[in-house]
Amino acid sequence: MYKVGDTIIHPLHGAGRIVEIVEEKVFDSVQKYYVVKILYNGMKVLVPVKSASEIGIRNVISEEEANRVFELLKDNSFKVDINGCGNYNKRIRENQQKLKSGNIYCVVEVLKMLAMREKVKGLSTNEKMMFNTAKQILVSELGLAKGLAIEEVERMVDSILFELETAE
Repeated sequence: MYKVGDTIIHPLHGAGRIVEIVEEKVFDSVQKYYVVKILYNGMKVLVPVKSASEIGIRNVISEEEANRVFELLKDNSFKVDINGCGNYNKRIRENQQKLKSGNIYCVVEVLKMLAMREKVKGLSTNEKMMFNTAKQILVSELGLAKGLAIEEVERMVDSILFELETAE
């Protein structure tokens, strides 16, 4: 169980800090919730205490792991298929599942695929939103893991994505 002040990763919002634990009545029963303030945008999210791990709430990666993530992000030999499965709706669903997994490496995969797709074909409105979400998740966690400001990490990630080579 987490406590007030703990920093966690939410699979859909990125890094956040538990600012409060509250009890709310839901369908005739009282449930405990973490109130998580998302560090990237200040939004507050309620997370049920009893199902936090099933939702994908987890601890921040280590600095060593963050370095591996940066290397993977930079690695042009780590190719991703910019067409995914080809079908737009299926591609969106697959990318959403990868983001929901909470796995930082899946987030990198989605972010790289969308960045390369943007260079070659452009992104739909949904894909642009997904790109921004993936970047927010990645940047907020890498910032915490490396002890850097979000703005600095965002510049680093943007620079890396700009340099990616595309291969269809």
